[in-house]
Amino acid sequence: MSDFPYGERGLQAEEVPLSVIADAVGTPFYCYSSAGLECAYQRFSDAVADLGAGICYALKANGNLAVVRTFANMGAGADVVSEGELRVALAAGVPAHRIVFSGVGKAASEMVCALEAGIHQINVESLPELETLSAVAAARGYTAPVAIRVNPDVDAGTHEKITTGRRGNKFGIDFEEARAAYGRAADLPGIATVGVAVHIGSQLTDMAPFRRAFGRVAGLVRDLRAEGHTVERIDLGGGLGISYDGQPPPDPAAYAAVAREVVHGGIHHDEPAPGTPLHVKHAGDQHPGRTDEGTPRLEGDGAA
Repeated sequence: MSDFPYGERGLQAEEVPLSVIADAVGTPFYCYSSAGLECAYQRFSDAVADLGAGICYALKANGNLAVVRTFANMGAGADVVSEGELRVALAAGVPAHRIVFSGVGKAASEMVCALEAGIHQINVESLPELETLSAVAAARGYTAPVAIRVNPDVDAGTHEKITTGRRGNKFGIDFEEARAAYGRAADLPGIATVGVAVHIGSQLTDMAPFRRAFGRVAGLVRDLRAEGHTVERIDLGGGLGISYDGQPPPDPAAYAAVAREVVHGGIHHDEPAPGTPLHVKHAGDQHPGRTDEGTPRLEGDGAA
């Protein structure tokens, strides 16, 4: 059911006609349904509750302070891709220990800002970025918690401009180079390797690409641990889409089921008691105003 239904008095938000709001504040204006945002968040939170996952909202979806604060008040963290977004998240009440800094092209000054704030994790996209972060952190006496973002070479099957998991996309370290990159990170000063990250794109409506990508990540984690590396967290990205044609949207429970089976089960299948925090990061690239079917961007780890 839409949070913006049409009624006798036209389009409404939480039973308030938008025409009434327009008369009061003028046009144009943005209107968001806090009830809808909370409902969408809770659906995803319930779906991953048994995975020990924390959830982060991606500010690239919508950086409005009221929107971010709504999720923060529900316990969400934030996924940011710039110093500006980091500062917005903090201003909205997201604790630093629930913030993950993702994205390519991080400037040294942004790295300093993240380290000084004491954020939860920095997702590193390339070896040059890793070397820069090491130098920045070591020079200032910090230890940066790092997840290596890998490119699993999995086609998300969405529009080419929002597909990020294929070989040739600018995002992440090539899968074949991931083990060496993780080992390099473990040897660098100012770096603490804490996990592996992946994100294959946005507006996914099929679980099959998730299954393929998550399977590759699970295998990588097993290999890294066999080599003696510590992998505390797994950042699974996301990208659940919304419906534009009236078809049923993907169910967060289906996404969680894939994560539970492929990642949690794939890593811990030979252990009597699973012990790795699953770091679920659901895509929030969809517009948060579409809370009838869309979900906020999620990220998580069992420690958050």
